[in-house]
Amino acid sequence: MKISTTFIFNVATAVAALLALATPAHTAALPGSSAPRIATMPQPAPLEKRQLSGVNNFDCKLTPQHPRPLLLVHATLLTQDSWWTFTPVLIREGYCVFAVTYGRYKNIPLVAGIGPVEDSAQEIGTFADQILSHYNVTQLDYVGHSQGGILGRYWLKYLGGAGKVNRMVGISPINHGTTLDGIATIAQALRIFYPAQPIFDSFAPAFYELVNTSEFMAKLNLGGDVGANVIHSNIATRFDEVVTPYQTCYQNDAGVTNTLLQDLCIFSINEHLTMINSKVVLRWVMNQLDPANAKTSNCFAGLYL
Repeated sequence: MKISTTFIFNVATAVAALLALATPAHTAALPGSSAPRIATMPQPAPLEKRQLSGVNNFDCKLTPQHPRPLLLVHATLLTQDSWWTFTPVLIREGYCVFAVTYGRYKNIPLVAGIGPVEDSAQEIGTFADQILSHYNVTQLDYVGHSQGGILGRYWLKYLGGAGKVNRMVGISPINHGTTLDGIATIAQALRIFYPAQPIFDSFAPAFYELVNTSEFMAKLNLGGDVGANVIHSNIATRFDEVVTPYQTCYQNDAGVTNTLLQDLCIFSINEHLTMINSKVVLRWVMNQLDPANAKTSNCFAGLYL
């Protein structure tokens, strides 16, 4: 059985819910009062939001070493705050780093990247155009995680983004869709996949569009899976439980750099979500963005980042 952080999170959530139900309610009464005590539920601790200091700083100056803005695009269910491992290092290295939360849907709280994928691609394109206009440059560099790895491709191909990206780096990108570890394939064979779609579309239409057999995926890869005059690179993990098989992260056209994380560090056990918390992945991404100043990306990458 493959145990991932997603599995652990789901188990922890269920356990926490059961513990909450089993915890006796606190009671409160006025001091010195003999009145019956009124039961109150314990108050949960407030969620602590990570702050991405220095991101979306339009006062950041481009330099000869980093002459293009850098746009980071998060994964399904995540937000721009998921880049907390990457952004401090990239900003320290002199990049002008930008990120945006896309794909909110029906005011569903906390999560993003669940709206219609084409709409999300347009959101990314609109934000990218704002960045390019502000700096009066024609191109930016792009790093995308999971769904974020393909939104830029769709923008380039269909929404006016052609020629606006120099380097496009995918971290476990869902370039050819997913079978969800075979779940989607089995559901299709049992003829329950499509009958269930209206339910999922009611709160997260992106889910079905990211399956390998979707019309969106067919349109995305029609005529080839790379953008003209774009330098593409992708990194995948053998332990990916979301984009499956993990090889579908790769692009097939000539000239693309496709890398497996475990070829860089055999001890890396990062799965899909935690790829953006890996210093090995971060070093590899920095090498793709600035190959002239590349440093070895291996198990010891975290020691000098």
